[in-house]
Amino acid sequence: MDNAPANPNVETLKAENITWIFMPPNTTAILQLMDQGVMESMKRCYRKQLLSKLLSEADGDEEEATCYIVQFWKALTLKDCVYMVNEAWEPVPDHTLKRF
Repeated sequence: MDNAPANPNVETLKAENITWIFMPPNTTAILQLMDQGVMESMKRCYRKQLLSKLLSEADGDEEEATCYIVQFWKALTLKDCVYMVNEAWEPVPDHTLKRF
């Protein structure tokens, strides 16, 4: 994570199996490989995974599906998102990482 003031402090983010690492202040984009295509690839995988998860359980008529979608978004936690990001990282192609 970057060190933006909007991010919570480390004490707030404690979890037994998640480690948070903050980038040093004023780190240039050349040092942050995520700004150079890696993040774009991971985001595509994350969005695909998120939509697949959402659509796989949104069966039934349109009204039921709408209710499910609202419930899905309300129930989604930051911890759920962290786990999904971890799963989305795995399919990022090696050649994307090796370019940098």
